[in-house]
Amino acid sequence: MAQWVALQRNAYRKGGMSAAKIVLLDQLQGWKVDVAQQRRDGHWRNMLNAVSAYVASTGQMPRYKTYATEHEHRLGVWLHHQHQARTENTLLSWRLAALNEAAPGWRSRS
Repeated sequence: MAQWVALQRNAYRKGGMSAAKIVLLDQLQGWKVDVAQQRRDGHWRNMLNAVSAYVASTGQMPRYKTYATEHEHRLGVWLHHQHQARTENTLLSWRLAALNEAAPGWRSRS
């Protein structure tokens, strides 16, 4: 059953499903849920919380080049990837808003 639902999710994401089938599947609560994406989003939120805690405790943004600890380096690399995603316009809008709220001034450039 789980494999069948996964196939239906995949067909839905690719746009290969009829409207009638979508209406019928919508009766199954949560059938559209992408568990892998939920996991990625959870990890992203955990990293954001870690960056926010780091900034609160040190008063500075984590660095990815001239870091003092491995923890700072890990956070700095993650934050650098967020910079890159923003520059490439691939950073999801809710993530951009969350970063702006949790760590004002996180961006190296506008």
